[in-house]
Amino acid sequence: MIRIAVCEDEQILLHQMAGLVKGIFDKHGISYYMETYLNGSSLLVHEAFDIVLLDIEMAPLNGLEVAERLRRRGDDSKLIFITAHPQYAIAAYDVQTYHYLLKPVDEKKLERLLLTLYSVLGQERQQAISVRQGTKVQRVPLDRVLYLEVLDRKIYLHTEEETIPFYGKLEELELMLPGIFFRCHRSYIVHLYCVRKYDKKEITLCNGERIPLSRRRYQSFGLAFMQYIKESGDVR
Repeated sequence: MIRIAVCEDEQILLHQMAGLVKGIFDKHGISYYMETYLNGSSLLVHEAFDIVLLDIEMAPLNGLEVAERLRRRGDDSKLIFITAHPQYAIAAYDVQTYHYLLKPVDEKKLERLLLTLYSVLGQERQQAISVRQGTKVQRVPLDRVLYLEVLDRKIYLHTEEETIPFYGKLEELELMLPGIFFRCHRSYIVHLYCVRKYDKKEITLCNGERIPLSRRRYQSFGLAFMQYIKESGDVR
């Protein structure tokens, strides 16, 4: 799912832009969640988005100021600035802007841009997990992840060095992760590379930790693990 925010201080333009985005995503069958904001302050108190469409000429905080604050808190959203004045382009790129659109926004250009971003985000999700903690975002490379578990509605991402808690749904993560990860239990997703051995009840990881393997997933886990070994040439 793509999480997108539209921030524009003119109500009519905000409604129009949100309508364009909705139409494009619906047309291409892309799952998304969208929020709209009439000022940057409201956007800043929300958790991070994948894509932010941001008007530059706003008050009291203009779009550049909002973008600077997003970057300072560690937000790696793909920023798309929208303005009627091209002279802002150079300053916009100082905050790692992905793209810059001039008003009135050309629907075809916006469509190409959003589809490109959808592809880019998909590729990035094959390489790292974006962990959202309130308004902050931390990108964890997939090759560092040992396993993920859910406990009391919170997900815990385990690496060799640390355990990172965040709110989310294991079902959504399962759909986003590449095939090298496997849902071995209703509360666990394991990185197949980290599996040392397993039996009908549990999986032993490369660091000696043990996590449960549900009975009904035992056979499919075994097939997935053997397929991984075959494709990767990883002989233990």
